Amino acid sequence: MAHPRFIYYNDAHHFHAKRIEPPASEHMLQWPVDELAGTGADTLVLGLGYGDVYFHDSKVGRVVGQGQTSWGNYIDWRIMRMVEEARRLGTDQLRTVVERGRELGTRVVPSLKLQDPAAPGSDRAGLLKQGSPEGICIGEEGRYLWGYDFMHDAVHEDKLAVLREIFEDYGPDGIELDFMFDLRFFKTGEVEQGTPRMTQFVAEVRRLADEVGEKKGRRFSVSARVSLDEERNRSSGLDVGAWIRSGHVDWVCAQDERVLTDTQPKPSWLPDLAADSNTATYYRPPRRVYHEATGFLHIEMSRALRHTLLSGGWNGLYHGYMPWPLADEQYQFLREMAYPETTCRRDKRYFLQPREGAMDTPTSTPDRQLPIPLEPGTKATVQIQIADDVESARQDGEMKAAELTLRIQQMCADDEMSFRFNDQALHLETADITDERAVTMPVRLYGAQSVQAPLAGAFHWLRFRLPAEWILPGINTVEVEMVNRDERATFSRELNGVELYLRYRDMQRPHGLGSSRLSPLTT
Repeated sequence: MAHPRFIYYNDAHHFHAKRIEPPASEHMLQWPVDELAGTGADTLVLGLGYGDVYFHDSKVGRVVGQGQTSWGNYIDWRIMRMVEEARRLGTDQLRTVVERGRELGTRVVPSLKLQDPAAPGSDRAGLLKQGSPEGICIGEEGRYLWGYDFMHDAVHEDKLAVLREIFEDYGPDGIELDFMFDLRFFKTGEVEQGTPRMTQFVAEVRRLADEVGEKKGRRFSVSARVSLDEERNRSSGLDVGAWIRSGHVDWVCAQDERVLTDTQPKPSWLPDLAADSNTATYYRPPRRVYHEATGFLHIEMSRALRHTLLSGGWNGLYHGYMPWPLADEQYQFLREMAYPETTCRRDKRYFLQPREGAMDTPTSTPDRQLPIPLEPGTKATVQIQIADDVESARQDGEMKAAELTLRIQQMCADDEMSFRFNDQALHLETADITDERAVTMPVRLYGAQSVQAPLAGAFHWLRFRLPAEWILPGINTVEVEMVNRDERATFSRELNGVELYLRYRDMQRPHGLGSSRLSPLTT
């Protein structure tokens, strides 16, 4: 079975079921596949509903609306109506999507959320919790009072029954085990003994897939979505290495739980584990960026990220939650991210992001270098890594001068600073300088999301043109030194952003007069 080039995730909820105005038609039920047809997204991962309540007409699990006579939630009512109308048409959401995928050549992989903390009797509590939930739940006060405890056979059997029904009755191309809906599976203090139990469960899924596949004369893939943080997986009882070594999974997606995306190398533990196996690895990025021009990845940023992943041994991207319905920008993204070979010499923006977490508290991203205070007599040094084959591009005469942008917060015109790039001096009088005293960063943060950089403030942008021969493959070093500071200005100065824009000769249309800010790919 060939590994996917690009995996697109549709949760079947926000970007399908709740969008359908009753009555549902077959055309609208097919939409998750139809919107991807002809793109580089060869694999559609489709959510199976809420955590423990499903959108397909399951005989073994609870279906949306089952046991209800009234709805106080508008969205749940719309989804229930989709289920009703699909049933009237003799089908359901999952069946229609699988059949359409088979017809148009798109691989369809349903995604099962393994954990759900919904309380018994609630709209989103499954059938298993209607019996004696105290005996199968974690039972600790707070969020995990009613979360499933995977030490219990009943929990395994319930999930396996849902999967068997999907394999036998729907015939998709595989299944995804979504461990990221809620990354907690055992009682406090029982993770160590629970880890082999979870490995046993994944092995049971593999055996079930092979058993049904053998009867049907085909092979079902088994994949898993886990955290990019290796320790987070381990402390939750997920021994991903054991799954790979035992051949239980065909591919693994590592979900980055940070708020912001950057283009720098990602932790290598997963590609390293899979290097000598037949398991493929995929990276699911955060959607947001801290940037003055856009709150979400621009295509030039996405190209840089994709080539960073390629050089790091990752098989590809796992993405979703893009604006719906998809537009030209999204279709360009789906094509280029599936075929990074075609963008080796297309313009890219490699950039650094600020540390995350609340101000004046330990950061949740200690590996990030920014922001850096600019103090008298000190030198701020940052490294930015690129994955482009700049040497071959230079040899062919296809690499233009690059552009280095430094974003400095509260820069004082009476300060004296020096700048270097890869030991080459940069002269301030050659820079294109933008001075803006009232910038609001377009990134939107929700809930507990926070970054250790201002969302509004006064900034200077210093843009230096760099000869192509100055750019190094791999690590490039930027130095900013505060030589003398105006002591009357006691406010802080910080190096707040670094971006390296690589430019190439390419088959492009001439620039028009209507230049604009970078348009985002996601909202």
